[in-house]
Amino acid sequence: MATEYVLRVPLDRHIINTRRPFAAVMADLRRTLACPEPEVRHAPVASALVGLAEFDIERPSQAEPAAGHLIRLIVDHPAATSQLLRLLPEAGIYSPMAILVQQIPDVGTRLAYDTIASAISMHQDEESSAVARALDDEVLALLRRIATPRPADETPPAI
Repeated sequence: MATEYVLRVPLDRHIINTRRPFAAVMADLRRTLACPEPEVRHAPVASALVGLAEFDIERPSQAEPAAGHLIRLIVDHPAATSQLLRLLPEAGIYSPMAILVQQIPDVGTRLAYDTIASAISMHQDEESSAVARALDDEVLALLRRIATPRPADETPPAI
C-alpha cells in the first residue's frame, strides 16, 4: 500500500524587470551559461552555472504578433547541486533550477526565479540551507547583472 501526503512549500520568487530588450537579455544569458568564464559587459565573469535546457514555452504567433516570448531556462551548478543532494536528497525536486524569461512587448524583459533556500526551508537543515542560499545568491547575482541596462541596448535616435 502506498502512502501519500501533501507538504505546503513556501517559495520566495524574485522578479526582476528590466527595460533591456528580450533578445539582448537572452543573448547574455546564453553566452554566460554556455562558458565556464563567460563575458558579460565585456569582462570575464566567473560562474559555475551552466545551461542544461531551454524551452520556448510561448512564442509570438502571426495571429498575435504583440504577444511576447516566454522561455524557461534550466540551469545547474553541478558542484553545489551535488553537495546539496548529499545533504538533502529531496532538494532534487528544485535543482537544477528554473529561470523564467518573459518578453514584455514595448516594455522590456521580466526574469523570475524561485529560490531553493525557500523551497527547502521546511526541512530546517542549516547545512543544506547554507548551500542553497549560496546557490541562490549566485543565480540572483547573474540575473541582476544581466538585467542591468547597457549602452548598446539604447536605440540611436532617428535622423
